[in-house]
Amino acid sequence: MCDSETCAGEPEKRQAEQLTLEAEFNKYFTVFDGSSPEDVSHAKQLWTSLSLLPLLESRLISADISQRLPVAKTNHESTTAVRPSSSDLRQRLQEGSHWKLRQEEKQRYMDMAKQRLEIISLLHQQRQNRIQKETVSLPYKPRHRDKSQRLVVCPPKDLETDVEEVQKLQ
Repeated sequence: MCDSETCAGEPEKRQAEQLTLEAEFNKYFTVFDGSSPEDVSHAKQLWTSLSLLPLLESRLISADISQRLPVAKTNHESTTAVRPSSSDLRQRLQEGSHWKLRQEEKQRYMDMAKQRLEIISLLHQQRQNRIQKETVSLPYKPRHRDKSQRLVVCPPKDLETDVEEVQKLQ
């Protein structure tokens, strides 16, 4: 058996070795010919930051299915919660941000609808005021008659003579 100190240091050594192997691999096999040094550094940061997760179908244990019966809890054992995977956390964060964006968009549309109703009510009020003023001033406006009514009611004196002269010219 191994001491607790040597066993605890062993995974750290393995991780350090793996990082050095990855660094050597990236140094020799990551090539960016014809790119500026700034672009190369950005691309290397991108490639080193990405870690591809296995597909859900290839996992042995599904995260959403409990595969064992629950065990009775004992008082002396500390309860540890299972950490959700990083993809689950990312998905939850994306859902939260998507929900927040939709709420903001909904609030913006509600504000626009409220403003539209206020404008419509203001236009309606202005129309009612205009109609009321027109009805008040209606008795004081001159009456407009049709042209035919004006000719019949008050024909000019020389109208008959003018008509005869026009007929003679034709």
